[in-house]
Amino acid sequence: MDRQSLAIQYGTSANLAARIALHQRCSTNAYGLQRWVFDRLQLAPGQRVLEIACGTGSLWRENLDRIPEGLSLVLSDFAISMIETTRGVVVSARFVNCALPSLPFADESFDLVIANHMLYHVAERQKGLGEIRRVLRGGGTFFASTNGIDHLREIKDLMVSFGIEGSDVSSSFTLENGLEQLAPVFGDVQRDDYVDSLRVTDPEMLLGYVASMNARAAEVVGAREEEMRAVIEQRIARDGAFHVMKATGAFIARK
Repeated sequence: MDRQSLAIQYGTSANLAARIALHQRCSTNAYGLQRWVFDRLQLAPGQRVLEIACGTGSLWRENLDRIPEGLSLVLSDFAISMIETTRGVVVSARFVNCALPSLPFADESFDLVIANHMLYHVAERQKGLGEIRRVLRGGGTFFASTNGIDHLREIKDLMVSFGIEGSDVSSSFTLENGLEQLAPVFGDVQRDDYVDSLRVTDPEMLLGYVASMNARAAEVVGAREEEMRAVIEQRIARDGAFHVMKATGAFIARK
């Protein structure tokens, strides 16, 4: 997705919020992804932490009770709308409007850098990874979550059946190909998978998710909403729910 498309997609937080809502309400793993991610960050008082592309702040919103006292936290995003949405979530954080592949921070500024579900949006990814390494202190940690190639396969198939482009925006940085991209930059890289799926019983949530993907998807849902709803309802009636596989996980790398 190019910079202009990203600006349109994330001009407000509404599209991202619609996608987050589906996962929050329909995931079969009762231990939410953001809690799982937070566990692996191993935050401690006094750490200097940067999150790149903080989005709506869901990582911090869902773990407010677990943020250590004295954490030095910087939240960044290229979209002002995301910063404004997130500003009220963690009032102690510092907010910076920036985006990879360039980071406006001094060398070795952080103990931990987080980039969740966003590296596939970075066109100059190797340059961006070099920037992340630059701002990490020696021995620092880089945490990056992403999807696998089969993530949301059933939703993608539904979209294709209605003539909506089914290309996977995350395909350039996945659980399958991420290690080979990180290994030349970071000496120690490990992969950790989060086991989950979706069980959707409300057709409106799935319609909203599809419409949030891009302008073409929103157009098709608007024009063929009843037809698409009928397909979803038939699947729910047949199987008890619209079942969707998820393939999600993270890479933990050390400088």
